Amino acid sequence: MTMKRLERVILALLLALPCHAATVTADSLTVDCITPDSDEFVTASLLISAPLKALYSVFGHATLRMECPTHQLDCIYTFESDANIGTFMTGVAGKAKARYVAVSTDTFLRDSRIQGREVRQYRLNLTPKEKQELWRLLDGELMAGAHRNFNLLFTNCLTTSILDVQRCLIGERFEWGPKRYPQNLKDGDLFRHAVRHSPWAEFLFVTFGGTAYDRFSVQEYRLTPETIIPMLREARIINEETGESRFVVTDPGVVLVEDGGKDKGIPVSPTMVFGALLVLALVITALEWLAGCRRLAKVFDLLLFTAQALVSALMLYITFFSEIFVSVWNWYLIAFLPLPLLIWLCFHGKMAARCWLGYSIILVLFIAATPLLGVLDFPHQLITATILVRCLSRYKKTAHS
Repeated sequence: MTMKRLERVILALLLALPCHAATVTADSLTVDCITPDSDEFVTASLLISAPLKALYSVFGHATLRMECPTHQLDCIYTFESDANIGTFMTGVAGKAKARYVAVSTDTFLRDSRIQGREVRQYRLNLTPKEKQELWRLLDGELMAGAHRNFNLLFTNCLTTSILDVQRCLIGERFEWGPKRYPQNLKDGDLFRHAVRHSPWAEFLFVTFGGTAYDRFSVQEYRLTPETIIPMLREARIINEETGESRFVVTDPGVVLVEDGGKDKGIPVSPTMVFGALLVLALVITALEWLAGCRRLAKVFDLLLFTAQALVSALMLYITFFSEIFVSVWNWYLIAFLPLPLLIWLCFHGKMAARCWLGYSIILVLFIAATPLLGVLDFPHQLITATILVRCLSRYKKTAHS
């Protein structure tokens, strides 16, 4: 048993002791000791770490801080996926294992300073018994290890922290205020808003997640560490018996770590990359028909259609089998279907020409639907246009062969 775990066990025993007031007299000065039934014996806070541009940090991070000044205990409970359990496909399936990890607050804040990541603290307005119950619950989760499936919507750092706070309420319930921007966004715009500081993360999450957020009405699942702050300030704890209520947090938040401004992200955006890819496809197509560079076009098509097929396979799996975004239709499957590679490998002559023409028509209609389907955006349609250019070129070649 480590020293930190021993300290938590001692604290649990102390919290279970009967609450009796005590006084200490020294030099004619009487000091009241803080007892377990005092509101200051244990404090519980929600810490919000600002988003970083790295893929796994773009949503920000939420942790719980528990303090007992009397016993000089101060630690952070952070809910994280266990990198030592599972494979890449396990994570994609939404079945990666996650657990609480306890670290000293000093260590957590030092790491945040190194990252240049802002951290804000919001004191939770819980009763003494509820705070003690929350600490016991978190220690129980810590002892249980990595036993929860981690996914982006249901089981993540924020939802787990908030739901565990709600679990510790005694004879009370949690009630959110009215939905406000951006909780009312749809067509994938909530994803886009949550990761707007990182264009590549926005592109990836909208590509594979589509409109997954849109189907949820439960507030806890439409919140991110960033968007929870205005909602948390209006949330209230309601007494089930008396109907009395109080705010969940009573302070505007305290900055524990200032924003260091170190996270620069990737300087090249998806629009720039896929715009350049479309220009390259147009140049190669022109060289193919004007200069006879057929081999160059063939290599380009092989790389393009193979990449499309691989992305399509992953999207199909995530859309219909994975729990990471739940099963919801994704319009981008139309542009990323592996049909071009299948047509190229399996069909020849007039049949191939008809297939190339048919899929080209589908892509044209898909691009034309951009104003009608809010989820469709410019970077993805640049990819669609690139595939369309090469499909039309293949159609022309097979139709005249």
